[in-house]
Amino acid sequence: MPCISFFIRSVYDLLPSNTNRIRWGKKEDLTCPLCQGRQTTEHVLSSCKIALSLRRYTWRQELAAIISTAKGGSSLPETNALIFTTEGGAKS
Repeated sequence: MPCISFFIRSVYDLLPSNTNRIRWGKKEDLTCPLCQGRQTTEHVLSSCKIALSLRRYTWRQELAAIISTAKGGSSLPETNALIFTTEGGAKS
């Protein structure tokens, strides 16, 4: 059940991002160690440009297939190309 806990904590912004750790009194620096931007839950999970360039988000494809299968659909086809959408909707 660790995946369910992770999903719930990410939806409610309860993961230990630097922003949350500051709010909880556990840390003093909110910068991302990769890009020096503000490290929020959203930033960690999908917005860090350095993590994207290092292909650290490849697990998303597997996650999408698991969710699709759980909803009763077929799993997503295997592909080497990853398509990301920015907050405004433009593909990158």
